[in-house]
Amino acid sequence: MSPPFSSDRAPRHLRPQGGPPQHRPAPAGLRVGQRLVVTPAAYDADGFATAQGQRASMVIWGGVAGEPGEVEVRHIGQNRIRSRFIQAAQPAAARRAPPCPRYDACGSCALMHLQPEAQRDVRLGLLAEALRALPGLPLPTTMVQGEDGDENYRHYVKMAVGQSDLGHIRVGAYRRGSHDIVAIPDCVVATPRLREAMATVAHHIIDLDLRPYNPANRTGIMRHVLLRQSRIDGRVLCLLVTGRNHRLLKELATRIMGSASGISGVWAHFNDEAGNGILGWGAEGEGPGFSMLEGAPLITEQLAGERLLLGPGDFFQVNPGVADRLVRDVRDAFADLREYPVVDLYCGVGAFTLPLARAHGYAFGVESLPGAVMHAKEGAEQGHLGAEFFVGEATAQLAAVAERLKGRPPVVVVDPPKKGLEEGVFEQLLALKPARVAYVSCEPTSLARDLARFAAAGWTVSALRAYDMFPQTAHLETLALLEPPERPAPPTSTLRRRVVRKPAG
Repeated sequence: MSPPFSSDRAPRHLRPQGGPPQHRPAPAGLRVGQRLVVTPAAYDADGFATAQGQRASMVIWGGVAGEPGEVEVRHIGQNRIRSRFIQAAQPAAARRAPPCPRYDACGSCALMHLQPEAQRDVRLGLLAEALRALPGLPLPTTMVQGEDGDENYRHYVKMAVGQSDLGHIRVGAYRRGSHDIVAIPDCVVATPRLREAMATVAHHIIDLDLRPYNPANRTGIMRHVLLRQSRIDGRVLCLLVTGRNHRLLKELATRIMGSASGISGVWAHFNDEAGNGILGWGAEGEGPGFSMLEGAPLITEQLAGERLLLGPGDFFQVNPGVADRLVRDVRDAFADLREYPVVDLYCGVGAFTLPLARAHGYAFGVESLPGAVMHAKEGAEQGHLGAEFFVGEATAQLAAVAERLKGRPPVVVVDPPKKGLEEGVFEQLLALKPARVAYVSCEPTSLARDLARFAAAGWTVSALRAYDMFPQTAHLETLALLEPPERPAPPTSTLRRRVVRKPAG
């Protein structure tokens, strides 16, 4: 019997319909290393082209939907078959040669083999697919793009530390589908300054023979390196993630600071936990801790005209040029509601909180990471802004926010992690009686789930905008503007400002 994806048997090209994965037996006769011709029909959320057969589904690295191509089977799993595109007799118009020589090995930029316009069609298509159960939405047909373009846009990179089969230290990205390390000195999506910093740090780690940490036997030292560059002045903050402390870390920081790489400060974070998490959260879940090694402790950014302070471990968008457009759009979306105070959930260092505090007169930010809140407070103080911040999970802090509002309806910004609004937040949010909600999402599936909850409560989506925050990948950022069934009357009194003081220490 011929495999269901072979060129002499017509495959069933069906668009995936979502839902839990179906367990199918592997097709008879199919084996790892086998080559066959497949015509994928769609893309999955990771950017792989997908094809559906009679008894199995296949994901194809480097495939193009609608293009018949020869693929090589790499893995036969219980739920799906993984393969890699080899060649096509007639390449699709959407196909191009990836501009990065490490595209295939690294695997971080799943859509780099597509023309930029085709990439954006894929991202918008994935958003439409995730939202198809919600009819009548104003789906975006274009994406907001940044001035930095599709290359050199990343101002934040993560590198892992490992070793080769021969025991040589390697610093770079995880090889696609494994934990082997691929050196990425010419990463085309990172800024030129970050590429220089990446090469500098990797060189000194290797030169000092700082071996990768093994949590199983607690040997070695290094785990990851995180680098963030300011778009405003180009300075770079370096965070060394290690499994244990060691005297050579100070020497590493001194060497890094002595190089001409633009790195202005070096921090260390100790994580001896098992698993793949980059930052450890401590035995009590108190959050990651950091130790200053050399140089300046912070870098600065600017969004919508407001100065932001960033430290190690603080969340901030990898593409600040697009992030600036997003923050300005949220600010402008609330322009007709300036008399309402602002509540910003998952506020981080205040990317939305500070510009909205400037526009509305007062804003509340809620964030679980104490370090980010400390930097948000410092930014508010330096900008002389009326803003208050609450440290903790949103479910635990919204009651305190409601108490401070004292019945005044706000406008609300939510920018949750990929999982969306956690249990209990939606109900507490509605209890604030918002005049409008701006929902910022990096995950279309959780966005669809939460928009359905708003719709069930009588809310409507007045606008959906897509932002090309992650070129070369299948990911995108989405802004949904939500209107209540009935808008509450504006507050009759203003909030009394509390003086924002610089945190101690």
